[in-house]
Amino acid sequence: MKSLIQRSFHRTFLLSVLATLLTWAVGLSALLVWGNSLRPANYYESRIPQIVSQIRQLDHPVSPASRVEVERIVPAEGMGYEMFDASGKRMYGSYTGEGAICSTADLLERLNDPAASGGYFVQYEPLTGPGGEFAGAIALRYKLTMASANPAEAVPLLLGGLLMAAAPFAYLYGFTLWSGRRLSRRLEEPFGHLIEGAEKIREHDLDFSLERGGTGVRELNQLLSAFEQMREALRESLRREWQSERDRRDMIAAVAHDLGTPLSVIRGHAEVLLDDAGRRPERAVRYAETILGAADRSIRLTADLSEAAQVERPDFALSPEPVDLETAVRAKGREYAFLCRERGVDFALAVRDLRAEDRRGPQRLDQHRLNRVLDNLVSNALRYAPEGSLVALELRIRPGGAEFEVRDDGPGFAEAGGGRIFEKFYREDAARPAAADPGGGHSGLGLFIARTVVRRHGGEIAAQNRPEGGACVTFSVAELD
Repeated sequence: MKSLIQRSFHRTFLLSVLATLLTWAVGLSALLVWGNSLRPANYYESRIPQIVSQIRQLDHPVSPASRVEVERIVPAEGMGYEMFDASGKRMYGSYTGEGAICSTADLLERLNDPAASGGYFVQYEPLTGPGGEFAGAIALRYKLTMASANPAEAVPLLLGGLLMAAAPFAYLYGFTLWSGRRLSRRLEEPFGHLIEGAEKIREHDLDFSLERGGTGVRELNQLLSAFEQMREALRESLRREWQSERDRRDMIAAVAHDLGTPLSVIRGHAEVLLDDAGRRPERAVRYAETILGAADRSIRLTADLSEAAQVERPDFALSPEPVDLETAVRAKGREYAFLCRERGVDFALAVRDLRAEDRRGPQRLDQHRLNRVLDNLVSNALRYAPEGSLVALELRIRPGGAEFEVRDDGPGFAEAGGGRIFEKFYREDAARPAAADPGGGHSGLGLFIARTVVRRHGGEIAAQNRPEGGACVTFSVAELD
């Protein structure tokens, strides 16, 4: 801004000087061309000897009777006169002087000595009588200016002189106005954008941008950039708030739906048991098993909700400890093999340690959370794996971390890349129908929890469909500090 104002001032001053010099050059050129037809400023002063000579030729120039002749000789348009007798008494004239002459001595003292008074020059010339005696004097008043020497052209000369004198100030004022308006237009647009943006923000409209090119003013560019960053931050904050609000609504709806079904089952079967009053024990056992399964589903849902809320908290932290991954995963593999046999599904485990022999050893990881991730992925694979198919778990241990892969021969994901399956409460029932899920459905939180834990481990998780059929989920973890 400082640089812009300085440039504006320098431009105004330079243009004013150049315009003034040009005006003076044009005026002086016109005066030189026109000057050949103009009288010089001392025109009337130069005529004084001729005028005095003609007046002296009159018989009695001091006498009022000679006034008409004197006024015919003295040019009234450029000179004034006063006639005095020998005693200094004013006899007549075309003007009245400010300094009164009281005696012959006063009059003689002023002879041949031009004096300045009120912008005029006054010259006293002696007059003689018929016998050559001193008869008096005539005072001739004139100006040494071009306008007074050229009364017919006085107005143009005065206007020209005024223009020449006022040109610097007029140009300075004019160019200052022009520079001010130019600067105002340059600043008006970005400030207009800021005001418009503030109005939109007040109306909760954040879908606009202030990135419309630079203004040429560093401070304004910084202000616009800061305002744009504030708008982006505000929009992102509101987006997160709206997303959080939507997630809360979805969570409430999902919890109400998922808890509603098992609770309805529990209530209905409990009512049947009460009505049966123990008359059919085999039926009571079947209904009790159904109630137990519905209660287990409710417990699993509340546990998932609790864990999801826990891993989402900003202060959530992992608990790293030395973990022998191969040993831990083989132990989990025995659990998964047992679950798969109960469902009529085969299970395969492959472990490869890609580290050098002298580099193999425990890694600092949160084993409890990693087990939770593996439980979610394997249970999902088992949930949709057809009877007689295969669920496979592969572990690749690398320096500083590890990679896991879980595969199944089920129907795969509805989305080609499995992009949304890691969202909270998302279910892919279109591709994996509930009928294929003997476990009675799931909460839609397991993969969300898995992604959160994996990212806290410094890794990433991805899901995709296998070309030969089925689903594949891979994730990586990095050793914790």
